[in-house]
Amino acid sequence: MLFKKGLTLLATVISVISAAPANPGAFAGKTQAEIEAYAETLGKFEKLQYMNTVFVSQSLAKDPNYFTSLVPGANPSIAYIGCVDPRNAIDIFTESQLGDIYEHRSIAGSVGVNDTNALAAIQFAVEFLQVKDIVLSGHTYCLGIKAVIESYDQLTGPLSPWLAPINELYVNNKQTFDTITDPYLKARLLNEMNVERLVNLVNGLDIVTNARNKGQTINVHGWLFQVENGSFINLNITKSAN
Repeated sequence: MLFKKGLTLLATVISVISAAPANPGAFAGKTQAEIEAYAETLGKFEKLQYMNTVFVSQSLAKDPNYFTSLVPGANPSIAYIGCVDPRNAIDIFTESQLGDIYEHRSIAGSVGVNDTNALAAIQFAVEFLQVKDIVLSGHTYCLGIKAVIESYDQLTGPLSPWLAPINELYVNNKQTFDTITDPYLKARLLNEMNVERLVNLVNGLDIVTNARNKGQTINVHGWLFQVENGSFINLNITKSAN
């Protein structure tokens, strides 16, 4: 049974790879509107495969070395730690190229002192990629923040301990939050407070402080992405020293 599943998966992978056009100009005669119109007739997964083929073809038409130039490695300008929410796409909203931004994502963009995944990502960014700027970013209309405000006590499984530090922020400042009647403003304040918490946490990590002690420049920034207008706001809480 497992062997058959393995063969099926292999066949799927081969079909995806073989779907890539040998001719970089395969879509040259079609308008973007025609391409997108056809894509809308496909199922979700078929659309992803088709649009990947379009992207590859159009990229190679512009630059035959587009993908081979990525092989030697990436030289990202920043390490970006943000939420898993798909509306929060820094590469798209900043018109960045492949390899420009080193990204790590989690629920509500949070980082924990025992979160080996995030810590390993930060270590790699600092020690191997020599990234100078680390951005911790929240975003408006965050469902993780909303869950803390509206239904934290009902959370079960991993979500409860993961969001616990944000809930602690909320509980400890409940008096302030209770004076805010606008749900948007309440969530935004908690979001900004959480970003500041994360900036302080990451700035104090041994990974960061040890690198600075060796002469490496590391700036830890706090941003907020506004879903409603597509803009990033610098919260001006940057830390550049231990």
